[in-house]
Amino acid sequence: MWECDAAVTCDGHYLTNTSHGPGTATFSQDFAHLPQIVFSIQVVDLGEGFTISIVSSPDHNQELLSVSGEGRVAESQPTVCRKDSRVAVQIHRSDVLIYVDDMTVTQKVLDTGSSVQLQLTLLPNCALLFDMSVSLSNIATSVAVLRKHGLTYSNPNPFTYNIDAVSNAMENDSENANIIFNRVMSTKYHYYQLKINECGPNSAVGIGLADNQLGPYKYPGWEKKSCGYHSDDGILFKRGHHDKVLPTCTVGDVMGCGIWFVDRDITQIPAGNGDAVKGDKVTVYFTKNGQVVGDTAMTVPDGGFFPTIGVSDGDRVSVDFAAVTG
Repeated sequence: MWECDAAVTCDGHYLTNTSHGPGTATFSQDFAHLPQIVFSIQVVDLGEGFTISIVSSPDHNQELLSVSGEGRVAESQPTVCRKDSRVAVQIHRSDVLIYVDDMTVTQKVLDTGSSVQLQLTLLPNCALLFDMSVSLSNIATSVAVLRKHGLTYSNPNPFTYNIDAVSNAMENDSENANIIFNRVMSTKYHYYQLKINECGPNSAVGIGLADNQLGPYKYPGWEKKSCGYHSDDGILFKRGHHDKVLPTCTVGDVMGCGIWFVDRDITQIPAGNGDAVKGDKVTVYFTKNGQVVGDTAMTVPDGGFFPTIGVSDGDRVSVDFAAVTG
């Protein structure tokens, strides 16, 4: 499976470098002709760092994408890999995407018929845990928009939405906008997150859950069957009321929303969109930059909970659904 030079040891699913110099491991199969495949790599020990690359094969003379454990991702993006970070490399038809800790960090569209391989460069004392799948069962499938009010968006890949709340998209002179995504939260799709890219003059970004009847221009948490974490004041709104105060967020911060099923043993529930039913007791939790900052108890409404974002005039955010593995 792996072709390793003398510096890298492959022991089952572990790749380690205990030498004094860099070592390389190349996954021997050309996977360009498979319909879809996902590589999962966990950082067991960062050591002096590592690089994960997608290279053209068989001559390996062109690096297509890379993510570095030394602290930088391809194209100078400021994503950092640390110990226990998880990197997913997804090849789906002609697209290659790389995620770090469930956030999309880089994407490449390949030429039709391209031959590509996965190559790892491990620096001294680095150890990685490797796994793979030939399906997207551990990565979210595409997500559609159920309803939007007062904003524009683009959908650069099946897992990401770039949302702009700009003045010319606002309707009825409202300074608020919202978007509801057509995916019922479940034991399989139980978490998503957004990154704040730009703040308007009166910025307020809200992330949360709501039923599919949330009113136009309403933030998650402002109505009875919803809850949401708001960036400007840190308030966790629940059923139209203040529930608690969490840390505020601004440009560059990543806000997340997830759901824990507390009524039943989720190991006994088939994972899917239909496994959260009306009346179930759940815990909805919120994160800032990957750390849980608060949670609240909710009851699943008829039809389930839907991912819901609220933004104000001038706000720009990127919503990522790749982090909903179950």
